[in-house]
Amino acid sequence: MTKLSKHFSQSEFECRCGCGCEVVVSSDLLELLEEIRVSVRAPLRITSGARCKKHNASVGGAKESWHVPRDNTLYAADVTYWHSRSIDTLGIFQLYTLADMGHASGLGIYPGWIHVDQRPTKRARWIDKNWHWVDGS
Repeated sequence: MTKLSKHFSQSEFECRCGCGCEVVVSSDLLELLEEIRVSVRAPLRITSGARCKKHNASVGGAKESWHVPRDNTLYAADVTYWHSRSIDTLGIFQLYTLADMGHASGLGIYPGWIHVDQRPTKRARWIDKNWHWVDGS
């Protein structure tokens, strides 16, 4: 297991289809994920890192998804908590807010996770149609 940083290893970012495509995780992405991890003081799980084009298509990813490496560099990850007790609306919104404060280039919020990327192009923000704020009062 190759450690990339204090809290993340190379295997967490590998394509889930088992194709073995090798990628270098963008240092900006890794730094942002570390900042978020330290701020929440809880383990985070990368649910999707690199995707080869075939795997990206199979999961319904955008044709120009930042999960698909460019020049062997990965710029995107989908992130959630390891412990299910933290996967609630407030917990996910906290991840989103920390990523935004950390100057994520691309940032989306979904039920149960966020997408974060450090694309070298203009900023993008979105909310999945299935995400909604649940008021606990």
